[in-house]
Amino acid sequence: MADVNDRFAQHLPPLFQRHGVNCVGRWTALAGPNAPRFVYMMAYRDYAHREETWASFYQDDEWWRIRAATNAGHEMVERHDLLFLKPNALWGAPTRPASTVAGLHELVMQEIAPGQNSVANAFLRDTYLPLLREAGAQVLGLFDMASGPAMQKMAYFFAWPDAATWHAGRHWMENHADMRAVLTSQRRTTGTTCFQRSEVNLLEVAPGVAIRSEFGRGSE
Repeated sequence: MADVNDRFAQHLPPLFQRHGVNCVGRWTALAGPNAPRFVYMMAYRDYAHREETWASFYQDDEWWRIRAATNAGHEMVERHDLLFLKPNALWGAPTRPASTVAGLHELVMQEIAPGQNSVANAFLRDTYLPLLREAGAQVLGLFDMASGPAMQKMAYFFAWPDAATWHAGRHWMENHADMRAVLTSQRRTTGTTCFQRSEVNLLEVAPGVAIRSEFGRGSE
């Protein structure tokens, strides 16, 4: 993990700048499936922009020199999960300039019951997100998964002040009367809840990285 962080911090920034790669965040997963896990997020205008960016990057001899030098005789990356995310409709335009967000970050990969996207968005808007903010969390980003394993899913990034606030906040949400009432109503109506299985990763911001609120959208 230290080698990966060193590659991103010491070797890749000039290459990223040269080829227009916009890395808006990177973390180490402290807890979650397959932890420890290195997580990073790139932002693009669209898929064509992504293809153009990486075609240029991989044609640069400097990348292949850096890759060989930093691998140092072994393959640093043994597995790479690639997910394409697009902003969820609830993640509206930012209302204030971007600021740095520290603390413990949380990545939730949330499976949605088939055909329940509109119900899930209503649940997020009216119940889940208001309770989450009341519990002490800040929304970094809300995404629909455009491509990846086990469709259909949403991906949420939240920031908590610390692990104790996360633990207490999640426990409080799960047992809140409003949350329980809405989930009970969903089960009575459809036989299940709109939210199905979720994968939770607790993230520590990579050394020397400043994660901006809403991944910097407020500064654009």
